[in-house]
Amino acid sequence: MASLALKSLTLELGAEPAHTHVLGQLLQQLATLGMDTASFDSIPLRHLTRMSASSRYPIDATQPSVLFDRADAQQAIAIAQAVMAAAAALDRPGG
Repeated sequence: MASLALKSLTLELGAEPAHTHVLGQLLQQLATLGMDTASFDSIPLRHLTRMSASSRYPIDATQPSVLFDRADAQQAIAIAQAVMAAAAALDRPGG
């Protein structure tokens, strides 16, 4: 959901979102399009990107449940919620 929130902002700016799930790249695209992305600076995007990428595109047959525990999942949820909240704030008039 975090990547979709960033991609929706890109679409609202009239651009085609990058074909990636790497949150840092999506955020860089927004900055290049002129959006103030400072509200994302304190969000640890790399953690969520790593977890998402290794779950979507596994290197081997290792189940994500072996790679990540409950604490990892809770951190990923918190990061995704922070990204979506920051994106929603920018989506508001004057944001």
